[in-house]
Amino acid sequence: MPAQEDARRRVPRIKVVVPAVPPGFVSRPRLLSALDQAPDAMVTLVCAPAGSGKTLLLADWVRRRGLPATAWVSLDSDDNDDRRFWSGVLGALAACPVVPHDSPIRRLPVPHHPSRDLGFLAAVVNALDGAPGPVWLVLDDVQELADPEPLHGLETLLRHQPAGLRLVLASRYNPPLPLARLRLADQLVEIRADALRFSPEEARALLEAAGADLRPGQLRQLVAQTEGWAAGLRLAAVSLSEAEDHEAFLAEFAENDRAVAEYLIDEVLSRLPDELREFLCTISVCDQVSAGLARAVSGRADIGRMLDTLESKTSLLVRAGGPGHWYRMHALVRSYLLADLTRATPARAAALHANAAGWLAEHGHPVQALAHAGRTGDSAQVAALLRRQAVPLITSGEHEVLRRALTDLGEGLLAEDPLFALVSAALQLECGQAEAAALHLAHAEAAWPERPAPELESLRRLVHSRQALVGGDVEEMLRTTDPLAAGNATALDASAMLHRGAALLAAGRLEAAEKQVSGALAVAREHGQHYVATQCLATLGVHAAAVGDFPLMSELAGRADEEATAHGWQRTLAGADACVLLAYGALLAADPGDCLRQARRAAALSEDAIPRPQTPLAIDTDALPANRGLHLLVGVLAGIARFETGAWPAGLRQIHDARVAVGGGRLSPMPAALCAVLEHRAALRFGWTEDAQETLAWSRTSIPGSGEAALMRASAHLALGRHVSAGRMIRPLLDGSVPAVLPWSPVAGWLVEAEVALLAGERARAVRALRKALAKAGPMGVRYPLVFASAAVVDLLTSQRGRLGDSDAFAAEVLAARRALNIPEIPAPLTKRERNVLRLLPTLRSLDEIAEDLTVSPNTVKTHVRSIYAKLGVRRRREAVTVALEQGLLENLHTEV
Repeated sequence: MPAQEDARRRVPRIKVVVPAVPPGFVSRPRLLSALDQAPDAMVTLVCAPAGSGKTLLLADWVRRRGLPATAWVSLDSDDNDDRRFWSGVLGALAACPVVPHDSPIRRLPVPHHPSRDLGFLAAVVNALDGAPGPVWLVLDDVQELADPEPLHGLETLLRHQPAGLRLVLASRYNPPLPLARLRLADQLVEIRADALRFSPEEARALLEAAGADLRPGQLRQLVAQTEGWAAGLRLAAVSLSEAEDHEAFLAEFAENDRAVAEYLIDEVLSRLPDELREFLCTISVCDQVSAGLARAVSGRADIGRMLDTLESKTSLLVRAGGPGHWYRMHALVRSYLLADLTRATPARAAALHANAAGWLAEHGHPVQALAHAGRTGDSAQVAALLRRQAVPLITSGEHEVLRRALTDLGEGLLAEDPLFALVSAALQLECGQAEAAALHLAHAEAAWPERPAPELESLRRLVHSRQALVGGDVEEMLRTTDPLAAGNATALDASAMLHRGAALLAAGRLEAAEKQVSGALAVAREHGQHYVATQCLATLGVHAAAVGDFPLMSELAGRADEEATAHGWQRTLAGADACVLLAYGALLAADPGDCLRQARRAAALSEDAIPRPQTPLAIDTDALPANRGLHLLVGVLAGIARFETGAWPAGLRQIHDARVAVGGGRLSPMPAALCAVLEHRAALRFGWTEDAQETLAWSRTSIPGSGEAALMRASAHLALGRHVSAGRMIRPLLDGSVPAVLPWSPVAGWLVEAEVALLAGERARAVRALRKALAKAGPMGVRYPLVFASAAVVDLLTSQRGRLGDSDAFAAEVLAARRALNIPEIPAPLTKRERNVLRLLPTLRSLDEIAEDLTVSPNTVKTHVRSIYAKLGVRRRREAVTVALEQGLLENLHTEV
């Protein structure tokens, strides 16, 4: 027998030592814990593409856990020599401290064909069985083993399952070993690519360790681009630490980062046979491929073999979720291949996109088909697809792909073709862009055919009705939706019913409206028209608000908001309506903070764009949909939320400016009533009587003869101390002889009655009025008027705790909400003349000069200044300016009449 050192091949020491982790390495406890969960499994498989962090994860695990019973072998292509492979394995085991000195492992010779030598393999198994405890054997880069000999030896080892061995395999793809049998026997623990992807938190730690700091949005973008791929993130971190403009870097990272490209070429693509690399390049035009799509794009007949090889042998394709056998490529690999294909052979790339568009259109994938057609530069193919698919895509909510396709057609074709012009108008209206929609609608009318198809005529009617709905003119809504007839075009039936229901709702025909919209929702769901269904949910929420079922309103709005958020429809009217309803619900629940948040979302503005106290403009009308009622509600709800949290002047001005911004003309009753009641109430509480008078005058035309008008008149008289006339004026609202627009207005009315009774010294009458208010507010969940009631009413409510019967629980909620808000006390109101004087106090003018500016006597100015000091609780001019600034009294005020 040859000497021992001749019986084993010599292997470099570096092959059998645990690799060191590099500086800045980010340990991942969740994966270490996953490895720790497998002490009894025969095999642990860490399987993922190149650069996924497999080696470093295992090295970190071994070093952190301090596992003395670990043997490590870093495999390479030379280990396809069977003797070299087993020499490395035995050498690593022999270096393991827990292997006894007298173990055969240390002296066992390696025969010429060890994996076929049953005696040798039996000796290895017996030696491991005799070990005092399990030995962890880590084989890194198992994908390097292609020769059948060492693979057969590994399989034999696994079949015998020596008690003293735990095998850890790291591979870029599934090794040809009996994994299914091990999985069935519960002897296999798997950590795959999905688990190895870096989470946003782990990615942030990795970037910070490299000295690269990204904003949350930028971090999410990078993680999405790399799909959490460790190598991609590390390469990006190095480049980001040197990049001055992170936004520009991220915009071009996937296609143009040289380090990523070099890594992909060296470590991933260069190792593929030319045939596989060419096939990958061909199908890179597709986000996902099936066998049929891959065949149509590439023209190859052996698609099954190619896809199976790329999935099982390279891990460069993975199964995508959903029905059918679809595959997707790693995002960075695809981005690189597609960019290279488009740059090198643009004509070929366009032809491949055309092939994909044709197959996808024929097999029921219109969205993807249009996306590919848009990349061909062939407007004829785009137009042909649009003619077949535009209407279904409108109702299903695929608006973004339609906008891109219309852009690909160009303005000339849009103006000449009535279908495309109507589709463009419909899309503009869904974003509230009425002027642009009117232009496209005019193009459609100019190009209208003598004998239009039924579907084209139905679409025309729907666009006209949507235009009326966006405009907010109730009579026009009813006129344009009356001739809508279901049945001409099934794809548009649900929209026709919805439009009619919305018109009936605006006209106050609530029962008929609910029937129409509920029917529309059923039809939309039956035909998979998700966008129309979301519109129906929002409209039903408005109906619930109109009938006073505010819990249902918030539930429906929440569902509509979830759908809008999930599908990217937040910046449509349906998305904005849902946010407005959520804001309204938050206000009525006495949560002004959430009310403001939802109102800001409805305005589609960033937090910084919402007007601050020092900003004169209350609403950025360019950023809001061109819907007058929505304009009004957004401004009113945001303004009252700010008012109730202590920004009194700013909140009042925002409501005022929202009302002025909508201009004249008819409005739907609900937004008009809500604006009038909230602005009038806030103006009275803050002492801006001129604003209150202006709002009352506006309500006479916007909501004539309503219960809200009676409420405002009674409140105004109550603020002047005229409780007798206030009691007389509130009576029509309380006895129902004058109907209210807002279901909760009677609650506010009974609170006015309670104040009137308290001022008259009739406490029993006040208690009865309070009970009436609670009895009406409780079932609706309306806390707002009670939480922000006057101090006298709150004192009465507090004194009656425990004696309110069925309303006791609700009363407790109201008082708890009031305590939680810690409502600031409104300062003593300044008169109009005092506010005019206050404006000039920060200037360097003397009191005499201020008197000259205001054309009054100096003594009058001095009287006003003393009154201002008293109301602000100060004694000096500088102190008055400071307090006025803190209270928002010195902001840019609107012109007072």
